[in-house]
Amino acid sequence: MIVDNDTIIGYGLGFSNNSIPQQGLLLSKFDSSGNHLFSKMILDPQGEPLFIDYHWGKIAKTRDGGYIMTAAPTHGDAAWLIKVGHDFEVEFIKEYLDTVNRSHYRYNAPIELEDGYLLSGSIQRPNYKNDAFARRVDQQGNTVWFKYYGEYEVGDVFNDMVKVNDTLFVGFSTIVDANDPNTGSSSLKYIDLNGNVVRSWQSEVGPEVGFARKILTTPGGGLITFGLYLTEVINETSYVQPTLAKLDSNFQVEWVRHFSYVHRLGTDITFWDLEPLSDGNYIGAGESANPPGSEPRRRTGWLYKFSPQGDSLWEALPEAPFLPASEYDVGALSGVGELSSGSIVAAGEVNKGNQRHIWLVKVTPDGCLDTLCSVVSAVEGFASPEQASLSLFPNPTAGPLTLAWAGAPPGREAHLHLYDAGGREVWRQ
Repeated sequence: MIVDNDTIIGYGLGFSNNSIPQQGLLLSKFDSSGNHLFSKMILDPQGEPLFIDYHWGKIAKTRDGGYIMTAAPTHGDAAWLIKVGHDFEVEFIKEYLDTVNRSHYRYNAPIELEDGYLLSGSIQRPNYKNDAFARRVDQQGNTVWFKYYGEYEVGDVFNDMVKVNDTLFVGFSTIVDANDPNTGSSSLKYIDLNGNVVRSWQSEVGPEVGFARKILTTPGGGLITFGLYLTEVINETSYVQPTLAKLDSNFQVEWVRHFSYVHRLGTDITFWDLEPLSDGNYIGAGESANPPGSEPRRRTGWLYKFSPQGDSLWEALPEAPFLPASEYDVGALSGVGELSSGSIVAAGEVNKGNQRHIWLVKVTPDGCLDTLCSVVSAVEGFASPEQASLSLFPNPTAGPLTLAWAGAPPGREAHLHLYDAGGREVWRQ
């Protein structure tokens, strides 16, 4: 999902309603309130089902008002680059026959150049190891150059690449030790328009900044990174924790923040998107889990706003309202953007049984769900907690709790914030 002039552009999967059902790519537009404007399906003229995945299903705006996207047919031995106009009419589809192993590749969001696009990611080679790559293409998707980075015998994945300026780009990669998949390091490579590495940095094994996932440039030439920090290995299983870090222009670490839950690598408590905001702060969107002690334990969408110093400003864990409490695997947020009002919108999917639903979430700049905040109003004669004696029970508790005070009107919504002894907000509902 991206935001384009207060219009929400969603990119996902769909099934045609024709006499011969076919799986294709779904493009949709919504207004700033989440109302559906129109959609279009993109189908393979040869009848091949099309697919997107977190690893190869990204969309970006282009200067001409259109959009550029990555996708793949389900047979998985090719990657697609698709350019559409503002009305979603296809302008070109280019296929790249790079991979030799089915679906084992990654394509990051395309970066628009003056005369084409820069693509990056990783491709699994004949030795079944991933190699980081970059590909420069012209405005019709034709390859100008293609280069692999790193050693052939060592796994190396560009998990993200961003534009520094018109001639310089930086890729953030995870390098995996061939002899021990539970160890690895993170790497930064600055490349020019010809694909040459002009600067590079590689961390120690098990880096404090975490295994590379997302990256942003900052004013002054620094970088903010998001990774998964290795806390321990138990019986060959890695346990990691979400981590934010700031590196200056000389690759010196200015700060590191480990936060949220420690979890098994692969359980996806992570950000799938990371974006700057107009107020100078940043927003991450992805998936997490409801707090420990909650029953049942389940995945939730995750929004996390933080300052340029890595301090948490707020966290939201929205859940789909139609899901019963017994549901466990409820979904995630995979894209995030900011509206001109300062409100934040995110999109992804939620699952209800075997059904997958499109999910749009909108929050105010301070993290309150927009659809809830808009109906909260003052009540005449209301006794606030500051004016009454509070009752909180049971205390202590690892599960449900009750907050009550005299004069609290029944059936009304309230906003609860829990702070630790240091004054940091650790929970809100």
